[in-house]
Amino acid sequence: MLAVLDEAAAGQVTVVTAPAGYGKTLLLAEWAARRPEQTAWVSLDDDDSDDRRFWSAVLASLGSCAAVPAGNPLHALIVPGRPSRDPVFLAAVVDAIAALPGPVRLVLDDIHELTAPDPLHGLAALVRDRPAALHLVLSGRAEPPVPLGRMRLAGQLREIRADLLRFSVPEAAEMLVAADTPVSPDQLRLLVEQTEGWAAGLRLAALSLREVADPDRFLTDLVGNGRAVSDYLVGEILSRLPVGTRELLGAVSICSELSAPLAVALSGRADAGEVLDSLERETGLVLSMGEGRTWYRLHRLLRSHLRADLRRQRPDAMVRLYGRAADWFAAEGQPAAALTYARRGGAPDRVVRLLREHATTLIAAGEHELVRTALDWLGAPFRGDPWLALVAALVATEGGALAQADAHIARAVAAWPSDPAPELVALRGLVRSRRVIVAGDPDDTPGETGSQAAEELGLGPMAMLHRGIGSLGEGRPDEARDIVGSALGRARQQHHGYLAALGLTLLAVIAGMEGDYRRMTELAEAADAEPGNPAWPATIGAGWSSTMRAYGALLRADPAECLDLVAADETGPERSLPEYSDDLLVLRTALRGAALFDLGRTGEGLDGLRDAQLVAAGRPGSPEVTATVAVLVHRATTLLGRTDLARAALSRAENGLRGSGEVGYLRARHQAAIGRYRAASETLAPLLDGSVPFVLPWIQVEARVLECQLALRLERRPEARRALDDALSLTAAMDVLRPLASSPPEVIDLLTRHVGSFGAEEPTTARVLAARRTLGAQPVPLTDRERAVLSLLPTQRSFEEIAVDLTVSHSTVKTHVRAIYSKFGVSSRRDAVASARLHGILSSDA
Repeated sequence: MLAVLDEAAAGQVTVVTAPAGYGKTLLLAEWAARRPEQTAWVSLDDDDSDDRRFWSAVLASLGSCAAVPAGNPLHALIVPGRPSRDPVFLAAVVDAIAALPGPVRLVLDDIHELTAPDPLHGLAALVRDRPAALHLVLSGRAEPPVPLGRMRLAGQLREIRADLLRFSVPEAAEMLVAADTPVSPDQLRLLVEQTEGWAAGLRLAALSLREVADPDRFLTDLVGNGRAVSDYLVGEILSRLPVGTRELLGAVSICSELSAPLAVALSGRADAGEVLDSLERETGLVLSMGEGRTWYRLHRLLRSHLRADLRRQRPDAMVRLYGRAADWFAAEGQPAAALTYARRGGAPDRVVRLLREHATTLIAAGEHELVRTALDWLGAPFRGDPWLALVAALVATEGGALAQADAHIARAVAAWPSDPAPELVALRGLVRSRRVIVAGDPDDTPGETGSQAAEELGLGPMAMLHRGIGSLGEGRPDEARDIVGSALGRARQQHHGYLAALGLTLLAVIAGMEGDYRRMTELAEAADAEPGNPAWPATIGAGWSSTMRAYGALLRADPAECLDLVAADETGPERSLPEYSDDLLVLRTALRGAALFDLGRTGEGLDGLRDAQLVAAGRPGSPEVTATVAVLVHRATTLLGRTDLARAALSRAENGLRGSGEVGYLRARHQAAIGRYRAASETLAPLLDGSVPFVLPWIQVEARVLECQLALRLERRPEARRALDDALSLTAAMDVLRPLASSPPEVIDLLTRHVGSFGAEEPTTARVLAARRTLGAQPVPLTDRERAVLSLLPTQRSFEEIAVDLTVSHSTVKTHVRAIYSKFGVSSRRDAVASARLHGILSSDA
């Protein structure tokens, strides 16, 4: 700020404007002290509205300035009876300043005290006709009533306002250190937030904090707990405002933000907008905001004081004001704000009416927590009302809390009227349909019931989403995509942020089913970023969008990001999380295990993948989730040499995915793992020519990688190169790097030796090799005999005893042990066991 003041050249005008307590005078005093010989200072008060007194003070200040030599006419000027109306006198002042040998700075502090017409006329003349040698500084709580617009346009005006004078968090920290008032970082942020950087508020709070026993409690209500702050607000700010203005501010203080029409409705004054605009311009106590700056807000501490005063002295008026605000917002088509103010006003009838009229629209817009809070606030009255009970069931369903939803549905049924209104019947149909979708039961479909119910309730986008889900379930993805795309457009037009995010998530699922995993990820990210959607993180839809993103990250060979996304429930901040359906829980568990495995934490990864199998056991699951779990588990167990577990995974796939390409792929992979390369190649053939379709499109890349590996093992190098080319092409098209990035060493060797010959797929090659470097250590390959020896190392048996148990020679056991040590990079039996446990080859209790 000192730099801003210094940058103003002689002949310019600087205006410093802010409410009381922002440090205007201290700033100017420090600036003046740096060049006192050039500075003339006048501290104005209400007496200076006398014209002669004002000009006498100005001349006296200039005369005492060292920059004004003894012979300058300023020392001899006589102040006439009405100096500001005397053009000869005003011209003499300007001429005398112009004759100075160097620049001079005239500071008029507290310019708001100058209110009489004559001195204001003289000040305007001085501003207009100021000589080049004069730097005029006008400081006050309101903008000086002199014409400044032309100077702004001409670049002749410098301005410092409250926004620049506000203390930042680091600046406030320095102030509190200087005041010997220690606070924690959280307390400091709260203090700056409460005061909005108001210097006087910070200083008064610092003094009070020294004396309070519980700083956290004190800071939660700075005005209510800090008498010094309230006294300052009253004595220095509110007491100086007209009574009518103070009453208007009290009325509008119930709203954190308000427009001029709302201010009119609250205060009953037709000129309320003009008053707010004037207060912003003249005092800085009110700030305009938003597009076109047509909305206003009061300074936080001032609003807190006014609300506390209203609550204490006129609680009945406060209730009426909340009701007026609720009615105004409802009439303006803003039911969320209307419901908020109705609840604050303690009016159950108004809250019930608003919920009956707008609850479904609010849920579509994403205001789930608002509706839930209102229902909880009503308490018992809503439990016997079937409409409100079904609204509660709908909110619970969208959050995945199906047990809660069922309890609310049961209450609605218990209170069901003998002649229900069509809207009530429609709401019941919508709740039941949404429950089927959220539960993810593949044996049940929402049918047309949910779509028709949503249409009857005025939720066109939700009706379209239900139709899209029906089309997808009937195997018409193109039709589903078109319907959901239209639903997305309508949801955005109607500002239904929640339904828009659901639409984006459903489009992401469709893209994944079609093998466009890049698009899947982009759509899921867009769902999570959809604006105006506060409820999204706590809904089942958000569970699916984050899972689609995690799935995409795993396929891009980015296991760290995948793990971050699926582990958010465990590591993220405390918040309300959805209760995942069976399919979603199985898929997230499997993705977490696969990500850990790819990061080299193979033991944890295998445990996670087996957990996914346990969760899925006995539950009907979608083919996509069943196939994903089967492929991920089989790959991990095969790489670890756990042929027993790999056979079990294959058996589950054969039972749950009969006739799918995944079953054939797993059979071929299993045959390859035991050295039956020709049989594996024959098993793989119908999958490669498209005779047997895959449930998961990305398994086509896995199949090509396996084809390449088998061709290399069978010394069919041209076939291996063709398979590699096909794998790269599919990798680029689907954005699926994982199969190639984690492929066997011989495939990677072929890839690296032919770098530079892949043409259009060369960038994909580079991505694959870069991704491989980020993956964790690959599992240690052990022979069956080495694994048998390893399984006995944790016991107390000697090598001789192990040899007897395995019916081999002592030297054979020692040979296997040396091989085990070499593969694990260790030199002792104990370290070999520890490393095997870390890699998941030995269980932790072995």
